[in-house]
Amino acid sequence: MLTTVNEVTAAQKAGVDTFFHIANEAMNGFEKLVQLNVHLWRDSTQRAMNALANGELPGVAAASRGDLSFIERAALYNQQLFGIVANTQAAIVKHASAQYESQIGTVRADLDDAVQRAPAGAEVAVSAMNSAITAANAFYESIWKTAQQAVDMAESNANLVTRSTGNTSHAA
Repeated sequence: MLTTVNEVTAAQKAGVDTFFHIANEAMNGFEKLVQLNVHLWRDSTQRAMNALANGELPGVAAASRGDLSFIERAALYNQQLFGIVANTQAAIVKHASAQYESQIGTVRADLDDAVQRAPAGAEVAVSAMNSAITAANAFYESIWKTAQQAVDMAESNANLVTRSTGNTSHAA
């Protein structure tokens, strides 16, 4: 139980540290996304300028030749985008999970302390608190597993599209 100024200060510091870790990870992911988009923009602009220099309309000549490089580039972009999002999400979840584990540990320690000090007949209240903590943990685990399954499915779909695009371009 938070009873001293030092304990309150430490809890607040841990919360602020977690916030800054999560914000830093989000900004790193955003920075990588901006870099990816700037690279794509430069590449597309250069391809368009090259096509115009050759007297072609950008994209029309490639489409008439059956060039699948656009599809390959789009698949690569999607794969890189997914990688950035997945890595950012994993880093944020790591920090949030660490904070959650720390907090649940504190709650359990406080509950154990309360059990030791509780008067006779408080077993019902203690049991209710333990049930609430167990239910919260089960809910957290359920949400975590669902989010992880969604990420795994999206990654699987991105890999499937990338493989299909590669097979199609080799066949053409």
